[in-house]
Amino acid sequence: MDRIPRATDLTLPALMSLRAIDGGNFTSMATVSAANRKKLVELGLIRSAMGGLMATPAGRIVARM
Repeated sequence: MDRIPRATDLTLPALMSLRAIDGGNFTSMATVSAANRKKLVELGLIRSAMGGLMATPAGRIVARM
């Protein structure tokens, strides 16, 4: 993707998952469905780290839109 995705590029469940990830210090992978996780990773909005999920800088922007 050549631009930062917008909130409108996501389904409501994916956007809510992103906001939950961005709002916490640590989010377990089990908190987010596999389909939403896959979409958010493909868009570069989250990454997996230390066994959990973290928002990327792009994800933080989208989560706050």
